Amino acid sequence: MTILSILGYIFFLQYAYSHLISPVYSYYTLTNLHPSAGVHLLSAFLAVLPACFANISVKRPSQAVFWILYLFVAVPIMIIPDYVRENPFDDFFFFKLCVLLSLCILYGAGKMNLLEVYQFKVYPLFIKLGLGVLAIGLLFILIKTYGLKTKLVGFDDVYDVRFSYRDSTIGISGYVLSWWSKIVGPGLFVWGIVSKKYLFLFLGLVAQFIAYNISGQKSIILSVVFIVAVMLAMFKKGQFFGRNFSILAFLLVTGCFLMDQLSGGIAFTELISRRLLMLPAVLTSHYFDFFSINPQTHLGHSVLGWLFPYSYHSTPAFLIGETYFGDAEVSANANLWADAFSAFGYFGVFLFTCILSFILWIYDSFVEGKNVLFFTGFIVMPVWGLIDSSLITSMLTHGILIAILLACFLRTDGIKSK
Repeated sequence: MTILSILGYIFFLQYAYSHLISPVYSYYTLTNLHPSAGVHLLSAFLAVLPACFANISVKRPSQAVFWILYLFVAVPIMIIPDYVRENPFDDFFFFKLCVLLSLCILYGAGKMNLLEVYQFKVYPLFIKLGLGVLAIGLLFILIKTYGLKTKLVGFDDVYDVRFSYRDSTIGISGYVLSWWSKIVGPGLFVWGIVSKKYLFLFLGLVAQFIAYNISGQKSIILSVVFIVAVMLAMFKKGQFFGRNFSILAFLLVTGCFLMDQLSGGIAFTELISRRLLMLPAVLTSHYFDFFSINPQTHLGHSVLGWLFPYSYHSTPAFLIGETYFGDAEVSANANLWADAFSAFGYFGVFLFTCILSFILWIYDSFVEGKNVLFFTGFIVMPVWGLIDSSLITSMLTHGILIAILLACFLRTDGIKSK
């Protein structure tokens, strides 16, 4: 069932791209060079290969992360770039193999013996007070910077809201909004689901509503759907997570396609499949092409700026946007492996994968013996950033490191998940 679901997911991803997205967005480099049947078969084989050895059972959060990155990052990388590359068997084929090996590293890290870490013993009342003060402090910064906006922003108005958000963002307020929408809101929402205390679930929805109205980021609305999908896939304590998540991924892409067929448009496929799956995969191809013939960044624009000089006038995302879309204001964010290649080439792909594996191993060690359902849902949104942004950005801005820190103190005593 798992492999059949993934094959169906691949088929509808390909069909939606070639028949709905490419005809409308070919000007946006989402072209269709009509790859041969042999190319389709080989790429589909590579895309399905990890599912042939991966255990569908999830007993640690990192094992769920493996399935998320496999289906939402690796599979599109195997499939979609074939449509935009004149020769699908050029050097990008070796990049695909590097991604497959990176998945093996992630999978292996999820099987490693965990660290025996000291569990901080803090009175639950102090933890609740601390988290409450932290949440209120973040909310105060958001309201002080952006104001409290109670009117729901329509999808047609989000671009105006985004421009206003960028103009208003000062200091750490941008980080605060990201932490609010990826840690506070989802954390409350997941806690409400796991503990069946629906007040927290409602507060989580309100938190995401506030963040969406401030930033106009559609991903904040979609985050609720993504969290629910992961929670559903964890049915029966994650025993069949890989199978369940594969089925949900298939239903997601297929459902968007069928709804567009019924409506005569492309709105659903455009909002979800294109933005979440197709565009980052095409951008990965662009990152590979550009940084294969131009100097790699060596993170000179980021944490290693003190060690390596930077060769460009803008960050990689804006550099790719300017080069391939002719607009210096376009931020063409791809995913963790595209960014890793831009930093250190093939070596960077493996290096960043090892760093991520180590981080997830630490997280697994901190939550060992605690409620796996809650801590899997809790790490979902910080990890989601890896689908369309870099590892470093996900660690700092999207809250992976904060999630690990909170995992040291959060307790789930007495919760029995069903």
